[in-house]
Amino acid sequence: MFLIKSHMLATLKTLNLALAFFIELAMLVAIGYWGFQLKQGLFLRILAGIGLPVLVAVAWGVFLSPRAVVPLAEPFKAIAKLLLFGLAAYLLYLAGSTRWSLIFTIAVLVNTVLLYLWRQ
Repeated sequence: MFLIKSHMLATLKTLNLALAFFIELAMLVAIGYWGFQLKQGLFLRILAGIGLPVLVAVAWGVFLSPRAVVPLAEPFKAIAKLLLFGLAAYLLYLAGSTRWSLIFTIAVLVNTVLLYLWRQ
């Protein structure tokens, strides 16, 4: 049986929280990337590439962040997070970044499972 020492487990938990933060940032980058890859005019690309990530960031801060102004109750919070992460993965796929979409999806799944198991 594989045993993890308590200090090593604490380090892994801290790294998992850091991964959660970077996944949130990657979600915003993915949404922005998709927006700038649109074939429409410059105004729409700027609106989608900057405006949509800002809108998602504001919604995240208001409803989903640890210091949310209007925190959602479970399971709505978990569902909303997975929907936004799923949207980001799908938009990466639509933008032609299949490999990054897959990597992002795997990172989200692993991180989410560990957050749940470790009650973070």
